[in-house]
Order: sequence, then C-alpha cells, then structure tokens
Amino acid sequence: MKFVPSGKTPNPKDPQKRIYIHESSPLRNEYAEILNQQSLRLGQVLQTTLDVYDLIKQFHQELQQFIPYHSFHYQNILTQHGLEFGQETAHAHHCPLSIDNMSLGDITITRKKPFTKQELVTVENAIHHLLYPLRNAIHYHEAILHSFTDPLTSLGNRGAYEKAIRREIDFAKRHHTPFSLLMIDVDHFKRINDQYGHPAGDFVLAKLSHLMTQLHRSTDQVFRYGGEEFTIILNHTPLEGAKLVAERLRQQVEHKEFIYQNAKIPVTISVGIAHFQEEDLPEKLLKKADMALYEAKKLGRNQFFCFE
Repeated sequence: MKFVPSGKTPNPKDPQKRIYIHESSPLRNEYAEILNQQSLRLGQVLQTTLDVYDLIKQFHQELQQFIPYHSFHYQNILTQHGLEFGQETAHAHHCPLSIDNMSLGDITITRKKPFTKQELVTVENAIHHLLYPLRNAIHYHEAILHSFTDPLTSLGNRGAYEKAIRREIDFAKRHHTPFSLLMIDVDHFKRINDQYGHPAGDFVLAKLSHLMTQLHRSTDQVFRYGGEEFTIILNHTPLEGAKLVAERLRQQVEHKEFIYQNAKIPVTISVGIAHFQEEDLPEKLLKKADMALYEAKKLGRNQFFCFE
C-alpha cells in the first residue's frame, strides 16, 4: 500500500513525495485498542454492500469517527466513480489505492491542521480494511455493466432494454408523461452477410449503432435488442415527435456511406413506432412496435409505420 504525508496534494509522478509503509509495521501500543475496535467495526460494515458508492460512503462515515477532517474525496478514473464530501482545506493526505497491481482509485482527506503520525497510522489501518471490499465491489460493478452491454456495439443489450422499459413505464404512469418506442430493423441484413461476409455485417451493425447514438437526444435510450434489431426509448415524446425522429434516422442511414474493405454496402432501415398508453405493459408495448415494424417491411422497407 502507498501513502503520502500530510501537506499539499503531491504529484503522483514524483517518487520523493511518497512514503512506503509495510502492512506488517508494528503499531504503537497506546493505539492498539482503538485500532482493534476500528478493525472489527470496519470489517463488519464494509462487508454489507457491493455498491461502490455505498461502500465509499460507509468508509467515509466510519473514518470520521476516528480521524477528524473537513473534506473527503474519492476518484477512480478507470471506472468513472467519484464521490466528494465537505470543503477542501489546506492540509491534505493522499492515498493511492491498489491491490495486486490493480488500481482502485484514490482517496484524499483534508483539514485545516496537519495530520499527526499516529492519525496516519489509523488511516493506514482503515485503508487496509477497505482494499479487498472495494476490489470486490469494482469487480461486481464491471460484471453488471458487461452483462447489460452488447460487446459488438457497446449499446445496452436486451436485458438492459427490459430493465429500462419497465422503469420508463413506471415513470410515465406516475407523472402522466408521454413516451414512444421505436423498433428498428436493418433491411435485407441476411443478404449483406451473404454477399459481403459476416465481418461486413458486424461492421454495418457497429457503424449503425454509432450513427444512432450521435442522432439521439441525451434523454433517449438506444439498445441492440438482438441480431439486426434495435430499440430506442424516446422520453417525453408523443407520437408526432416519434415520427419525426424515425424519419430523420431513416434518411440519415439511407444517405450514409457504409464502406467495408473498399466495398460500398447499401444500407436502409425499417422502423416500427408505438406510443405508450396507460394500459400498456412492457410486453404489449414491444408487441405494438414489432407489429408496426412488420407493416413497414411488408410495405416495401426503408420506411416507418405507426401502430395507431
């Protein structure tokens, strides 16, 4: 574990600013009892959650009972977790967190007066108890994230869609707000695979996904439902607004160049539109969008159709 002395926050690249303390360092006798109490309580509290934010919040609350400080900051650039409490002051103690060469982020605590050596030993003991629960929480976060992400397109997958549509329906019912669902299918996708090869088909799906994420509003949600089918949840969007979105997307895809290994691949999409009604369950809403998509394809493809 790596620790730095109190004072101004150091440059992580400057080795002269760091102190290396071995985990087996002897603890002062006068602090043995308080450290034992801290270890027992932390060991219990930090095993109660696998949520990174809850874990860090609990650690902050427990640490404050042993060490007075004015601000607490946690950041993990790799996982994009960040949590901050209090107002930063003059004297800082910075702790890069790592275990088995895995970076777990950084914790910085600050206060108006310097930390004592005895207090830093207490922080060292607390950090020691945080590392393994934090590593487990980060692994859990990554597993959950991957389980809801399509690896080819980096969009949410079918599981993520099903979770999101239930949440959207609950919100719409509580607040009486409109929303619409688009179901999108790549026209003649089997022909693309057969003529240009499956890697070309993957290229088309990935590029189409990127195009959809560029065109959608920040409040909308895009998913790869399966195969060459995609869904978009259009928040706060009535039917007329959904028609505009579907047509804009259709035009953009039709005029976009899909060039794979010097071969220009013609790509168009068909879109089914369903507008949420109060009696709709997730399955019913999806079925309405799917029926509208079927009609769009039956009418000749490269168009949208509304379920009304």
